[in-house]
Amino acid sequence: MMAVALLVSCHHDERPADVLDAPQMVDFLSDAYLLEGFYAIETQYRYDAMSAEVLRAYDDILDKHHVTREQVEHSFAYYAEHPDLYAPIQDSVLARIEQVTATDTVIAAAPDHDFRLKL
Repeated sequence: MMAVALLVSCHHDERPADVLDAPQMVDFLSDAYLLEGFYAIETQYRYDAMSAEVLRAYDDILDKHHVTREQVEHSFAYYAEHPDLYAPIQDSVLARIEQVTATDTVIAAAPDHDFRLKL
């Protein structure tokens, strides 16, 4: 009886097939946060002015990561129900963004460097 209960509880905690795994979420969110930050700065934080461009750019990120909007939405819903799984993802995203922005700041400061957002 205990073995059956254990099997049922383990199966219940498995990530659904349409939910991005942790490394996929880190990759997707890193690009998404960088995109939103870039457009926020470009529009001087006028979010109403950036919405159409951001949505088009999100399509590029979705294509890059070979995921759909539905997968991303299901993933956010899943991780909202499992904050213990989401916290390390968020930590990894923040670490990656810090690394990218530190590197890009050094590169952008170099003379004659053509800086472009790398997604």
